[in-house]
Amino acid sequence: MAIVMESSYSIDADANLVWLKVWGEVTAESLIELLKQAGEDPQYVPGMNAIADYRDAFGNWDYSEIQRFRDYMLHIAVPGEVRWAALVKAGNLAAAGHVLILISEAVGSDIKMRLFEEPAAALSWVRRELDQPTSESSRKFLGGRVEVRTGDITGLQVDAVVNAANSTLLGGGGVDGAIHRRGGQEILRACRELRETHYPQGLPAGEAVLTTGGKLPARFVIHTVGPVWGRDQQADALLASCYKKSIAIAANHSLRAVAFPAISTGAYGYPKDEAAEVASAAISAALAQNDTVERVSLVFFSAADCDLFIANQQF
Repeated sequence: MAIVMESSYSIDADANLVWLKVWGEVTAESLIELLKQAGEDPQYVPGMNAIADYRDAFGNWDYSEIQRFRDYMLHIAVPGEVRWAALVKAGNLAAAGHVLILISEAVGSDIKMRLFEEPAAALSWVRRELDQPTSESSRKFLGGRVEVRTGDITGLQVDAVVNAANSTLLGGGGVDGAIHRRGGQEILRACRELRETHYPQGLPAGEAVLTTGGKLPARFVIHTVGPVWGRDQQADALLASCYKKSIAIAANHSLRAVAFPAISTGAYGYPKDEAAEVASAAISAALAQNDTVERVSLVFFSAADCDLFIANQQF
């Protein structure tokens, strides 16, 4: 007699993480049902990372089941990187790896999947604890009003950080997920209110809105949606609008120090060299029109991206 799959889940909103526990025989249908239950939880934010514990589970999926689960993963995927860690019993990495490779290759680079035997290692990976930049450097332009640097944008004590959001305003991967994760539920509640009252269809590309900074060191978050390279027409104008409208919002609220991530150059695919030209020109134009914003920080995760921006900037 087959042992029917049983499962449970818990959500750690502060850590932007869903924990899944599965035991018994795993089928694609039962696993999809578990993910749907978690997705309907009020604490769930699209783009949350996940750790699924399969150490007490078993199953032998054929290609049709792999395809069904892959299609569901594509359905729930959001722009930006999301990490899904799978915990398996010692010695089962090779067997489980075949299924994981087929799914992850089909889903694409936005959902990163990896197998682990130890919970601590899985947790460290989804938290990106091994990915932190090792050093910070900076360059200044426009008489010191613009700073280009490496670092963690979520830890900056500025008046506002700009979030490279997606149109849902409900969180995602990359910078978006990091800001929601560190800023907490207060930011999400403010974004949901904006969706209900002003943007029922989502925030359009090139627009920007202001919310509380929640638990961030920054007082406010300015959410802006960048263009998707190859999909949105006049992508350069939309990208410039993200920077100009974010700075305009900051000026209108008397915010003097604002920090930007690199908008649209991640999952949205905007070429980084071209984005540097557009962003620097837009920032220069915006700062020339007001004196309220005294300092704009452009914050890059890696030194390579920072150097590429500096090499192509038009300040």
